[in-house]
Amino acid sequence: MSMSLTARSKAINKINADIDFIINAVRPKMLSYFGDPNIKDRLRIEVRKVLEVNYPHLLADASIITETVYAKMYGLGPFEKYLKMEGVTDIFSFGTRVMYVKDGIKTDDEAGFADMEEVRVVYERIVANAGQSISAAEPSVDAELYDGSRVKVIIPPEAAEPYIIIRKHTQINKNLDELKTGLKGLDDNVGIVERRKEKTESSMKFQGSIAEYLKMCVRERKNIIVIGETGAGKTTLINALTHYIQPNHVVAILEDTREMDVPLKYVFYLKTREAKEGARAITYEDILNDCLRSDPDRIILTEIRTPISAYTFIHTLNSGHAGSFTTLHADDVEMGLDRLETLIKEFKPMDTEVVRRLIAKAIDVLVFIGLGQDELGNMTTREIKEVAELNGLDEKGNYLLDYKYMRW
Repeated sequence: MSMSLTARSKAINKINADIDFIINAVRPKMLSYFGDPNIKDRLRIEVRKVLEVNYPHLLADASIITETVYAKMYGLGPFEKYLKMEGVTDIFSFGTRVMYVKDGIKTDDEAGFADMEEVRVVYERIVANAGQSISAAEPSVDAELYDGSRVKVIIPPEAAEPYIIIRKHTQINKNLDELKTGLKGLDDNVGIVERRKEKTESSMKFQGSIAEYLKMCVRERKNIIVIGETGAGKTTLINALTHYIQPNHVVAILEDTREMDVPLKYVFYLKTREAKEGARAITYEDILNDCLRSDPDRIILTEIRTPISAYTFIHTLNSGHAGSFTTLHADDVEMGLDRLETLIKEFKPMDTEVVRRLIAKAIDVLVFIGLGQDELGNMTTREIKEVAELNGLDEKGNYLLDYKYMRW
């Protein structure tokens, strides 16, 4: 006989008191689903397994219980609406105050968090779901949200008040022609070299736009680095470049957070992770070694952030895999090369000329994307500022850069 409504209501009220038991039971498995767009469906399966063993009389209410568990595990208060809002790229909280960035414009949330207790609940929820912990002894944590968004949490005593910084996970799968409305310069012709008041013509046989030039570079398997500030659209650009890879090429994507969505048939998505209790770290060296065993035609590293990623990527390109891409945070092409040098030497001290020769052999084309801002500091434009080919070193050991496009 089915349970009466009154009895079922009492049973659900009872299980609400045991909801932490269910959360603790499903959390280890749910950690493996971070970044999965179907995370709620995954949660529903795991909750049902717990109910079958511990609360079989409530299986009929598995959907309601799943919603309760989901809200307590993943609910992020005022952040929720901005994680779902199109055009939002970043969300910040300064204590109880919340600000979000949509289409480059910074806007304050009128309500924010109700109080510091709600802030604490949210940041502890973020950290716990990422399998980590935060405390006065360890007051700073890098984590991921269930959708793959990157999060930095900093609390006292390191911070004056709790800060939560979210870099929203977006998978923009546009080709170069579709990017033209959001990235200035793609329609400009190569051969334009204009810096300050000087104008010169680049030695360039290719006739056409930057977009067509980049398509050619991809088809000819040039190794490309895209350089720019945070939020410039570096990953979006390299994702657009993948549309011009030969369709039967095997591609390995190496990431520390899932960002790429490649329109190809044969793709390995490999991801690093920090060491967690009971699980060792998975490093860039690990995923590079694993991807090399799969013998890919091309390798894409979403961003060079660390000394080990810089060294292993450049070292790998020197052993083959033409047509690979990566991105780097810097303020122009030359500063990008300087930063790459510095990172490599931090990992493995070597003579400067040796490092430069490794870089010059590995990299063919560098693209710099700049950001335009208004007087309030809002991002107004994204624009390709420099495109250069790296043609080795001169007799003094300096890079030979042939600028195909430069506009400042």
